[in-house]
Formats: sequence, structure tokens, C-alpha cells
Amino acid sequence: MSHPWRTGTVESGDESIYYEIVGDDEAPAIMLTHGAGGNHAIWFQQVPALAAAGYRVVTWDCRGFGNSSFESGNHGCDAAVADMVAILDTVGIDRVHLVGQSMGGWWVNAFALAHADRVITLTLTNTPGGLWTDEARAALAKQVRTTGDEEERIGAHPALAPSFGGRDPARAFLYQELNTFHTPPMAAVGAALFGESVEHAALDALGIPILMITGTDDALFAPDFIRENAARIENASFLCIDGAGHSAYFERPDEYNAALLSFWEKRA
Repeated sequence: MSHPWRTGTVESGDESIYYEIVGDDEAPAIMLTHGAGGNHAIWFQQVPALAAAGYRVVTWDCRGFGNSSFESGNHGCDAAVADMVAILDTVGIDRVHLVGQSMGGWWVNAFALAHADRVITLTLTNTPGGLWTDEARAALAKQVRTTGDEEERIGAHPALAPSFGGRDPARAFLYQELNTFHTPPMAAVGAALFGESVEHAALDALGIPILMITGTDDALFAPDFIRENAARIENASFLCIDGAGHSAYFERPDEYNAALLSFWEKRA
């Protein structure tokens, strides 16, 4: 079954922010927010499946990624929240299921804290989302220091499990290719991620159901970091996908999509 698909841009904070929507207008809405290794297209294995399950799926490009501009010099949680609000208001979505991967986890947590009444559920994928522990902060600092040191090889990427290229060379190469259509502002992104933090108690107090998903082979944020965050939030549940690295949604899409749908259906 085919589903309506439309694209657009909104003006937000002197930037042009690109978005896409797939699904029927009356369907419950999902907003997928990518990480620093992605853009709106990185969700290609989620969008058709979630639309087929009866959801309206919004994907978008964060500032400086994909088709979105980065001219203002303003990046970070406040900017991302403003961009998300601009998209949702433009397309007429009042309440939404939020999903954020890696960098996107910071943005969706900030949105939830600023606009809890508009959030149905919150899914954090391979991310602390600003829920810092000392170990997680050290892991990100190490990743920033060492990124680019390794030899470039086809199918290799720090956001993928080391074994993924051998298991699925075509998709591993596609992951690399999807990152060649833009030059993201990584210095601004890094400063924003290190500078923004969220208190566990503040997120818990919202009462929003939260799902934290990670992979056994995530080399950036080890599963124990994510499990610890989930344990400190009463409304949070935890799932670790076997064999997935830092991009569980990309590497193990069937398991990932099933987890999202089960989570949402329990709270319908």
C-alpha cells in the first residue's frame, strides 16, 4: 500500500530546515531525529515500515546536515527545539512520538523538557541524550579526539559495529555514502553536546514513557552506560539489540522497528 509523501522547508532562526512526511494526515505522528552520522535519508528502513503500521512519519535534517542550512552559527538544543517546533506547527501536528539517535537524543530530550505536553513517548537510541555519567562523557571525548585517525576503508564507520561491513557490505557502504552529501558543522555540534546536560530527575518528572535502545557492540556509548541511565528513570525501559553497534536502527532494522511498534502500541 502506498502512502502520501511530501517534502518541505521551514524558516527557523535564519535557517532553512528541510523535512519530509510520509503517511496519512489523521495517523498518529512520529518524529525521527538523526545523529551526527546521518540525515533524514538515514531512516529509509524505518519510514516505510512505520507508515505501513499506521503512523505518520516525520524526518528532518538538523542544521548543517542534509538539505538544511547552517548560516547563523547557532547550534545546539535550543536551536534544534525551535526547528522541531517550526516543522510540527507548519504541518499541523500537536502531539508526537519522538525518536532521537545519538546527537538527536540531545535534541528530543530538550524538546520534551520544553514541550512535555506535545510528547506522547520518547525513544533514545544509542545515546545518553545529555544524561551524562562520567564514563559516557569520557567515551565521547575519546571519540572526538580519535575520529579521523583510522585509515578510511569501504564500509568502515565508527557508528557501525566492526563486524557490520563483513555481514552486509552493501548497506555498510550505503551508510558511508549517505554521509558524503554534506559537511556537517561538527565543531559546533561537539560544543553543543558537551555543553548541554539533562538531570535524570527532571526527565523522570515529566511522566513521559521512555524507551532506551542500544546495541551490544556500540563502541561509543557502551550498553552499561545506557542501562544505568534507564535504571535511574522510573518511566524508562531498556532494550539492548544483539550484534548492533552505535546505529542499531540501521544495522538491525527489523528488531529496532518491532521494538518501536511494541512500545507505542502498549501506550496507544
